[in-house]
Amino acid sequence: MRLSFRATEAAFEAGDDALVCGVSDGRDMYLMFQRTPESMIEDEGIYLEHRDQINSGYGCIRHCRLSRAQLSVELSRQLGKLVGVEGFDVRLDVEETAYTKLSVGLQRIFRDQVNALTVA
Repeated sequence: MRLSFRATEAAFEAGDDALVCGVSDGRDMYLMFQRTPESMIEDEGIYLEHRDQINSGYGCIRHCRLSRAQLSVELSRQLGKLVGVEGFDVRLDVEETAYTKLSVGLQRIFRDQVNALTVA
């Protein structure tokens, strides 16, 4: 099973302790990617969260595809309590500047996993 929603918001924030990137419907549906910045030595990898911390984990992403119209994520294993969910399909209805931030953010988060991210 795949979960789908329409995102009207997208963002990327680079802090001293974390890179945070994600999409949201502006209400309760969201998909958030997080990773330590490139300058930090300790790195647990890519963290993914959907709707709540109970639906989250590290190292769960097999592949991520980003196009102007859609963000698709293929999971490599179960994400938190989401039994039977194999991935996400998020239709992007965001402004161009938000899309650009999303693209830049995902490229930084997937920085050493070039085969795991496709940006079209």
